[in-house]
Parts: sequence; C-alpha cells; structure tokens
Amino acid sequence: MRTAAALPACIFCAVALACSGSLPHPHYMGQPTTALTAVPMPPPPARVEVVPPRPASGAVWVDGEWVFRRGRWAWSLGEWVVPAPGTVFSPWTAVRSADGTLLHAPGVWRNAKGEPVAPPPPLALATVQAGPVVDAEGVNETIGRTVKPGSLPPSSSAPVPAPSPSSP
Repeated sequence: MRTAAALPACIFCAVALACSGSLPHPHYMGQPTTALTAVPMPPPPARVEVVPPRPASGAVWVDGEWVFRRGRWAWSLGEWVVPAPGTVFSPWTAVRSADGTLLHAPGVWRNAKGEPVAPPPPLALATVQAGPVVDAEGVNETIGRTVKPGSLPPSSSAPVPAPSPSSP
C-alpha cells in the first residue's frame, strides 16, 4: 500500500524537476534570418517529454522540437549531448514575416563563426507518449512519426524562399 501512495509522489517530483528549468542547457545563439524557410502551417503544441537521468557530468539537455518533413510536422526527441568545444546551439523557431508568411528554422549546432556544424552524438534520448497531438481547440493534429535527432537530412523538405521576417 505504501508503494501505491509513493508512486504519485515520485511522478509529481519527476515532472516538477523536468519543468523546473534546472536542466543544464547548451549556450544558445539565435537563428539567422537566412536559416528561415516558409512552411504552410504552424507546428502543433509541444510534446511532453520524459527526460532520462543525466548520463555524464559535461552533458547538456537539448529540448525536443518539431521538424517539418514530407508535408507534415514530426517530433524530434530531446537528447543529452556533450557539446564540442566552441559550439553553440540555435534552437528551432517559427516566426511570421511582415506579410504573414510562416517561417521555420530547425535547431542546429553552430561554431564560433555561426556556421552550422555536425551535432554531437546523443548520449540519451527523451521518451514521449504515443498518441494523438491535440490542438487548443481539441482537434487532433496530423503529424509524422517521432524521429531521433540527427535522423533527418539537413534539408528534409525543399526550401521555399522566405520573405524577410517582421521586426519588432
């Protein structure tokens, strides 16, 4: 009986830790406008990931992200990695241009000059619950399969020239 009562407490603690922002993250760099490509629809709500324990002392957590491939969004799992010296991470982004075009740039590792570099190998991957992704109106989103980071080619869909994004 004691175990049954402890399980909800353990789940709560795991979720609270994962949502607390206490995970070590890589150094970040914003996406350059040249990385943006037009996409026909916005990404679905983020997936809830279960973050595995930190596998090494120098490891940082890179959150999962939506990637656009084959005409739909697919979730790329979060991962623990040890960044190469002198590299930073540009997280994925979705923005609207001044004319309303939706633009997306996938997450990518960059060197000190801001040039894309190969990602570090994953040490451990997040898990996500299988099932539908539901938008704010309660409608099921049509999504692609969950993918492992780095399993997509650098340009998994034909880039569409992007208009200049709007500036604040």
